[in-house]
Amino acid sequence: MPIFEDDCYADLIWDGRRPPSLYAMSERGGVIHIGSFSKSIAPALRVGYIVATWDVLCRILALKTDAGSGALEQMVLAEFCARHFTEHVPKLTHALRTKLDALMDALGEHFGTAAEFDEPRGGIFLWVKLPDAVDTPKLAQAALAAGVAINPGPEWSTHKAHGKSRLRLCFASPSTQAIREGIAVLAEVCRREFGVPERIANVERRARA
Repeated sequence: MPIFEDDCYADLIWDGRRPPSLYAMSERGGVIHIGSFSKSIAPALRVGYIVATWDVLCRILALKTDAGSGALEQMVLAEFCARHFTEHVPKLTHALRTKLDALMDALGEHFGTAAEFDEPRGGIFLWVKLPDAVDTPKLAQAALAAGVAINPGPEWSTHKAHGKSRLRLCFASPSTQAIREGIAVLAEVCRREFGVPERIANVERRARA
């Protein structure tokens, strides 16, 4: 059975040590490796790639129905990557890490231990567990009305009940100030709609370097 490996976030690692891909570890060529530059360079740059053995690629090409990415975008991307990619990624991950810290600090300030999360090693999302009384699909509607967009857990989980009180927060696009303001608004909506206490406990989540 072939494995489709979507590896678009692998460059966004805080320590810079990109984990080995499944494709690189496969001895029998049973992995189809899929990547994209929309996360590492620009969201509007819709250029991706596939790495696979030719016997697999030739069958995929036969199913291709669109015209593909524009040649100009691919040429610009190729020139940028050759000259700047290795220095661009560390700058990007540093900026993302700064935003993640702002997000985690804001959650601690406005939710206390009512918001549970594990610090990710990279990427652009933070998964957050709220008290069981919170229904995140309903929270998403109320928060959006207040100007804050979130991803409710059931839409991003294979287990709908497990995701009911969980949400996924993207910290890539907003500024650190917008992140802090957004979490303050989200906490107020949670208190108003679901009775989430202002602070369950004051707990230091992690030691700062």
